Amino acid sequence: MKQRHLQIIEMVSQRKKIEVNELADILGATTATIRRDLSFLSEKGILRRERGYALLNNPNDINYRMAFGFENKQKIARCAAKLVDDNETILLENGSTCALFAQAVATAHQNVSFITNSAYIARYIKENSDASVMLLGGKFIKDTQSVVGPLTKECVKAFHVDKIFVGIDGFSEKDGFTGTDIDRSDTIRAMARSANHLFILAESRKFLKPSPVGYFDFDPVYQVITDDQINPETKALIEEKGIIVSVAK
Repeated sequence: MKQRHLQIIEMVSQRKKIEVNELADILGATTATIRRDLSFLSEKGILRRERGYALLNNPNDINYRMAFGFENKQKIARCAAKLVDDNETILLENGSTCALFAQAVATAHQNVSFITNSAYIARYIKENSDASVMLLGGKFIKDTQSVVGPLTKECVKAFHVDKIFVGIDGFSEKDGFTGTDIDRSDTIRAMARSANHLFILAESRKFLKPSPVGYFDFDPVYQVITDDQINPETKALIEEKGIIVSVAK
């Protein structure tokens, strides 16, 4: 993805709707170039075009979330990939940063197996590597392209691994790591019980405010991998709880 694509996504995210001509003026590009960029982003499901405008697509859709904050997510993914060994089997929860992490792992390591509740990640990995993927069953959620619920919880009981990697939506200094979806919360806690060590992959912006649903308190979390814009006080608070914090640069 080009830097200009990321700039377009950021501007449309802020404005919700912006003219193609205005985008061209701001970015110093021709309208033909911007139209090609928007066609690319539209095909990816990130933005959509409508009569000379670029509009924000569904922000809950995994394709949109993949592109938003892409550079920081990629840094986190590459940093976290160093924590995985060749020939290892890991659990992986759904999410855009987790998808980039899976790609980084598959590129850097040999014979890694992924157990995941994300159909998106399963497809994403197979398009970029020959890594082994085991997809858990469950209720399919269209926006996130993941499965959740009682069947997923039963499926994951068949496995036990050393490491699980998950994403979050928010953070509370009092309650720990939070999210926006109660079904996802219930599912990832069940998945985490099938692993020895819980790793959280999250951009620094996720630590700025809490989300309404509790995911994990501090005790189960082994390590957090985030970007270098995390508030030093927040980083220190997490480390005081005995959690390793790795900062991707």
